[in-house]
Amino acid sequence: MAAELTVRQAEAALAAVGLKGAQVRAVEALTGGVSNLTYRVELSDGPAVVVRIQPEHGIFEPYDVVREARVLTALRSTAVPVPAVLGSEADGETLGAPFFVMEYVDAPHMGTIPRSAAVTDSYVRAVAAIHDVDWRAAGLDFLSPAVPGTEPAARDLATVNARARRYGHDADPFIAELGEWLGRHHPSTEDLVLCQGDINVFNYLFRGEDVVAVVDWEQAQIADRQSDLGLLSALSYLLGAQGPPQRLPIMTEYGERTGAALSSLGYYVLAGLHKLAVIHRIWSELGDSPPWYSWDQITTSARMMRDQIDG
Repeated sequence: MAAELTVRQAEAALAAVGLKGAQVRAVEALTGGVSNLTYRVELSDGPAVVVRIQPEHGIFEPYDVVREARVLTALRSTAVPVPAVLGSEADGETLGAPFFVMEYVDAPHMGTIPRSAAVTDSYVRAVAAIHDVDWRAAGLDFLSPAVPGTEPAARDLATVNARARRYGHDADPFIAELGEWLGRHHPSTEDLVLCQGDINVFNYLFRGEDVVAVVDWEQAQIADRQSDLGLLSALSYLLGAQGPPQRLPIMTEYGERTGAALSSLGYYVLAGLHKLAVIHRIWSELGDSPPWYSWDQITTSARMMRDQIDG
C-alpha cells in the first residue's frame, strides 16, 4: 500500500465493498503514519466516506482493521454512537492491505471545542455507555474476553511488554522497572466490560455539547473498566493534574454516575503511564512529529503515583 491513497485507488476500494460507480472528487489523509492509515474520501455524488487501511508496521501492531470494523458494526445495535461501516476487505487484493469503509462524521473532536460542564458530562456519559454495553448480546465475544481474576491486568501488561520487545525498548531502565512492578501487583477483577482501549478526548466527536460519534476502536477489548479509566487519568497527569486519581473531576463524575468501585485505579494509572512510555519511544522513531508529551512528564507522573500507592 502506498503512503498516500490516490483517487483511483479510492474508487477501486469503494467498488470492492459494493459502492460501484462512486466517483471520487478528492482524498485527504486524516492521520499520520503511526496508526491505521485513515482517509476522508469526498464523493461527487454523495456524502463523504472514510477509508481506513491496515498498516504493516506501527505502534499498535499487529493491526487488524477488519476486527475494528466488526466492533463498529456490533456497536450499531447499542447506545454507543459510532459511524456506520459500509464494507470491508480482509485479503488486501484491492489496496495491497486490508481496509474498511465507513461513513464520515462531520464533527469536531472534544479536544478542539470549548470545554463546559455539559461537554464533560456528555463525554462521561459516552464512556459509561461503552462500559455498560452487554457485549455478549452485542456479539462481541470474538474479542476473546479475559478470564475474571488477575488475567485482565496481566493481559494488558503482556501486550505492552510485547510491543516494547518488538521495538527493542524492553531494556529501557524506566520501562523495565515499571513493568516489573506492575507484574508483581496485578489486581483482581470480576467486573469485565467492553473497553475502547483509547478513550482520549480526540476520539469523541461533538455537535454542540453532545457526543455524536466515538471513533478509533482498534484496541477494543473485554477487560477491567479501570484499564480505560487508568489511561485517561494518566493522560490527565501528563497535562498537569494532581492528587489521587479517584479524586480527578472526571473520575469523580464517572464514579457518581456508574457507582463502579475504582479501587485499583492507581495500578491502572501506572499501567497507562507504562504504555505511554513505550508509545513515546516508538512514536519518537516512527512518527512524523515528536510526541506531544515529554519523557520527563512520564517519569515524574509515575513517581508521584508510586508514592501515592506505596503510602
